[in-house]
Amino acid sequence: MENIVKIQNVSFNYKHIEESEHVIRALEHVNLEIEKGSFTAIIGVNGSGKSTLAKHMNGLMLPEEGTVIVDGMVTGADDLIWKIRQTVGMVFQNPDNQMVSAVVEDDVAFGPENLGVDPGEIRERVDMSLKAVGMYDLRKKAPHMLSGGQKQRIAIAGVVAMLPECIVFDEPTAMLDPQGRREVMEIIEKLNHENGKTVVLITHFMDEIAGADRVVVMDDGKVVMDGKPRDIFSKVEELKQLGLDVPFATELASRLRKDGIDVPKDVIMMEELVDFIAEKRLQCQ
Repeated sequence: MENIVKIQNVSFNYKHIEESEHVIRALEHVNLEIEKGSFTAIIGVNGSGKSTLAKHMNGLMLPEEGTVIVDGMVTGADDLIWKIRQTVGMVFQNPDNQMVSAVVEDDVAFGPENLGVDPGEIRERVDMSLKAVGMYDLRKKAPHMLSGGQKQRIAIAGVVAMLPECIVFDEPTAMLDPQGRREVMEIIEKLNHENGKTVVLITHFMDEIAGADRVVVMDDGKVVMDGKPRDIFSKVEELKQLGLDVPFATELASRLRKDGIDVPKDVIMMEELVDFIAEKRLQCQ
């Protein structure tokens, strides 16, 4: 399949504000390609470089070494930066940082208005985006009156209204309660499965990425694992050595295997584990 983002040998350093000679290596010779229409999850402990990598995908940061190409456009090209950011949109963990208006529908319209989109088309985009995230009925509300999950859905609608081909979600559920996380993840999965958007999800919640096409694991600024969720989460001990958790079903399956129960290593969803246990119980009757 065609790639929408190509990250080629990218390195990036953070410089200490008070000590100009002191640098922190955030990314080190990273190579990664994101296929159009795919759902890629990127995980790693704090400081592993995953959020820095995400910000390179739409030109919020530029590599010190290497190249980032978005749909054929090099992110370092000044004359292409707005087209790049229209192609790859970003949603951050704190929705309040993306709210700019006093009314929900005005907030969603902000991006298209700044792109000079025709007012009639802006109305269509706003309605389409709010319906896509299930917030159309609250379009006249003030954002500050909404719950955290609802605010995040509005932030997502604001990005969707820009009509990006790819959306990068940088820990979008980090500040939400379990219900809010479920709501936002349902929207993200819908955008990928039903709307065909390319999704890149940065998260600390392992249960959120069981349905991803691919999981990229980062550590110390490098990609250290890359594969399908079942393959990645079968490496329970390796992930724990990197300071990462695994989905609850995977953790429970690992404990059962240690107790002598031959649970398949590729179990990552609770439904699968329940089905396995039920089948075993029937066999023992």
